[in-house]
Amino acid sequence: MVTQSAAPGSSAERRSATSDRLKAQLRADLKKRPFAEPSKEQEELQARYLQWADARLQERADAFGPDAAYEVAGDMQALGKKASLPIAYECLRSFLVGALRTPLGISAAAAYQSSRAPVSEPVSTAMLAGVISGMGSYTCDTLLLPSMDRRARVANLPRFQAVDPKILVPDPPPVLLEIASDGSKRFMRPGENGTPTRAELTAQAYDLRAGISQRQSTLDDTALDTMLFRPSISGVFNAARRTSGDPATRTAAAEVGLSALAIGGAGALHKALLDAAKVMGRTGQVTVPDLFGGHQRLNLFALALPDKTRPPATWSDAVHFPDYVLQTGKEAMALAGQAFSTANAATTALRDVLGRHMVGNVLSNIASLGATRLIASTLRGGYGGGSLPGEADNSPAWMLQQGTQMFFNDLVWNAFKAKNGTNATQATRLDQERAIAVAEQDRTISCTPQDIAKILDTAIALLSPPVEADVARSMEEGAGVPVPLSPGAGPLRDDLQQLKDQKSTPSVLLAAVENALDRLAMLQEASDGGGLLDPALTAELIAQLQTVKTAYGDKEQLRQWQHGRS
Repeated sequence: MVTQSAAPGSSAERRSATSDRLKAQLRADLKKRPFAEPSKEQEELQARYLQWADARLQERADAFGPDAAYEVAGDMQALGKKASLPIAYECLRSFLVGALRTPLGISAAAAYQSSRAPVSEPVSTAMLAGVISGMGSYTCDTLLLPSMDRRARVANLPRFQAVDPKILVPDPPPVLLEIASDGSKRFMRPGENGTPTRAELTAQAYDLRAGISQRQSTLDDTALDTMLFRPSISGVFNAARRTSGDPATRTAAAEVGLSALAIGGAGALHKALLDAAKVMGRTGQVTVPDLFGGHQRLNLFALALPDKTRPPATWSDAVHFPDYVLQTGKEAMALAGQAFSTANAATTALRDVLGRHMVGNVLSNIASLGATRLIASTLRGGYGGGSLPGEADNSPAWMLQQGTQMFFNDLVWNAFKAKNGTNATQATRLDQERAIAVAEQDRTISCTPQDIAKILDTAIALLSPPVEADVARSMEEGAGVPVPLSPGAGPLRDDLQQLKDQKSTPSVLLAAVENALDRLAMLQEASDGGGLLDPALTAELIAQLQTVKTAYGDKEQLRQWQHGRS
């Protein structure tokens, strides 16, 4: 049986074809170039160089994929529009991260503050807002985003993946290639004829890799360079929503809605800018040595597929977005259920909610409250107790306070989250639960035919035509000629024999189970059905085969849920 990965035109075949094409291209180019100093040693050095270059070409073909238009020499084409769907998905994720954290705290704080005196202390309000924001961030980070990513993986959505700097700048080759101005080639060992030594080449490669790694970290928003980038955008967006003097924008509903749009929109813009830089030639590529002794520009990031044997998700699949939303909700509920699966799971989830999310958001709110009032006091004549009597809601001081408060809130929260990481234990427990379910189904599929081997033997014997010797003996004894079996007896016997042997593939065995159940039902309805098989034996056989069929169905349903349709 041919597997999908080995099918014609599969990703594995296309990658192999790409690698072979690149190797042939390298050899063809070197073959047409004469040796500057022909000798047997030059031919041996060329063979060593080709052996090293072949391995590098294979690495790059695997890293960039068969559709990335990588060539041995010449600049790569930037990802460009091909990455529009992954960018849109990342922007949606980033929007939800912002919209589901602080705005929920703002809504709770607004409701709480409206029931208190205007001059009441603000610490309790900030703490309440932090607690509610923590619940929102827990729901988003631990349940919603992992569920979205898991369903996106099933849909085979491409995601950005940084190319290993060692692939972009490999270790120095054992033999150096030099192409002269007249097109001739010369191979040298490192350190010969004034060329850099291997130690010098290693140091140069390390320096180039460090620069590449730094650029990749910057575009992935994990570098120190971008620490203030998202908080700054969020601060500007939140200051901008204070510019309106319309009283309708100060209602509780408007505050929550506008803050969700401002904070979520800031997150989406932040992600869009970084991801757009990944797919542009000037910012998403790096100049590195090629394999012909020159230089070329290669992409810093590639679009990686979760399943290379299936086609990637495209914009045409957007019609299935409602199904994706429903599946994400179902997966999120399954993840949430893992918090109550064991005592340790409940303890871990409680620690995550209280220690990571609630405490982190409370500290962010208190820190941002103190810092912003201090900064806004510069526009209030040194008064740091909040707004001045009669101060307009859209005054410069209010806009500065609103912007800096969101800036510091994001800054402290992001630092706290980076320190404590992300809780993935519920996702791991869910995967383990499903692995156990698959193991139980496999055990049912493999053990049930063994458990009913005696029943299968009896049924097979009853459904088998009598041999000639038995017919002759029956006639001699005066018992008469046995009644011929019905036409369905033979196929049913073959299906039961196949189940007993268990030598076929799972799909064939499942078909045998389904056929056996259908033929048993037809045999029961036939006039001679009761004479062939005992009713109790038939009922037991049907029950056991139905158990196997259910196990097959549950296993296939779970496989499709986790990995998609083949």
